[in-house]
Amino acid sequence: MNIVLQTASYGQGMPAESRDAIHRLFDSHDKFQREVIQTEGGYISKTTSEDPETAKLLQTHVKQMEGRLKEGLMVRGLDPAYVEFVNHYDDIDIQITNIENGISIVTIGKTEAAKQVARNHAGIISKFIDHGWSEHDKTHAAVFGDKEATQGVKGKGGMSAMSCCQKGNQETAQSGETCKTSEGGAGCMMGAKAQNKKAISYQ
Repeated sequence: MNIVLQTASYGQGMPAESRDAIHRLFDSHDKFQREVIQTEGGYISKTTSEDPETAKLLQTHVKQMEGRLKEGLMVRGLDPAYVEFVNHYDDIDIQITNIENGISIVTIGKTEAAKQVARNHAGIISKFIDHGWSEHDKTHAAVFGDKEATQGVKGKGGMSAMSCCQKGNQETAQSGETCKTSEGGAGCMMGAKAQNKKAISYQ
């Protein structure tokens, strides 16, 4: 399968209000309930909180991230799965609905690859809610890591980020399949465990 990568911009950093929302979501991760159902086209998720302030914060965050992605901006550029998700974003129809106490999301992949990438993303979000900051400090395997590891993505200003499979026998969030890469992820921009809280997104 040939994966065509799109260009995403690294030229605009995450606004302070968006970072603050993300940090607060991670601090409150144990206040969420989440259901994900895989469909023929992708997945349906429902993420809610019985705490009204936390539910409203989630709705605000998802709207912020939707705006960023629609502008072609990168999110969590050192995480292979996120780079891959951004690269396939235009091939995923994402319908976001504010519901009582949270968010409902329906995704439909326009290609077979986009369906798998969307499902992988949903699995990672579930891990963030289950484990909070300890999961934030990890990188996550791309579905097609062996393809994208050799190509990466180049954005404005000449910055690049490699999207590749995690080093070692890490698993994808989607299906538990072992990563496939001949170099074990060597040379990829994986990043060390975060010393400080960094931005990521719940969707």
